[in-house]
Amino acid sequence: MKKKLALMLVVVLTAAITLAACGSSAVEPKEAADIAVNTIIFNKDTDKFEDVFGEDAKNLEKEIKTGFKKGFTSSLNITDGSIDDEVDKLYDTFAKRVKEVTKYTTKVTNDDKDKPTVEISVNGLDMTGVQAEMTTALQAKVKADPSIQTDAKKAATAMLDVYQETIAKAKVSEKAVKVKMNLESNKDQWKIKDADKFAQNLYLAFFTGTVQS
Repeated sequence: MKKKLALMLVVVLTAAITLAACGSSAVEPKEAADIAVNTIIFNKDTDKFEDVFGEDAKNLEKEIKTGFKKGFTSSLNITDGSIDDEVDKLYDTFAKRVKEVTKYTTKVTNDDKDKPTVEISVNGLDMTGVQAEMTTALQAKVKADPSIQTDAKKAATAMLDVYQETIAKAKVSEKAVKVKMNLESNKDQWKIKDADKFAQNLYLAFFTGTVQS
């Protein structure tokens, strides 16, 4: 159960979210990174994001939420829409807790004029800290109703309930993880190198306190 829970979390939170971003050379790389994180993770600075990166961020949160829902429901093999509302609520719980307790800093580690690198140091949600609690809660539900092990929808409902309860009180990780944001000059704009990998690692960092190698 514990292994399955951890695997499912990774599958859900690494759902393909692709960024194709370009930025104004008038903005320093550090400021560009701050604006990107504030927009992508905290749903702030959306106007600045469009000015700096040349992309409309108004629908970004909706697209992210849709990707989260698709990844979560697919991982549970329930794609008939029957748990969509519950998954939407779970995403909202994740996003709310991230905004409440996580933190980050940025610094330029390579100030090359054409290909700068910004290191984003993230103290995300401490999923390791709540893993035992989640597993214990799931085991208690299965003990109370063994049919959860064979009924996919019951299992999904039980898992969603446990996620809601534990994520709502998740603490911030004391250990920061590093996410690199590599920018490339494109005339008077910036482009994020390996944008899909950057986005995945940024979300993992904030939502789970981990990154992929």
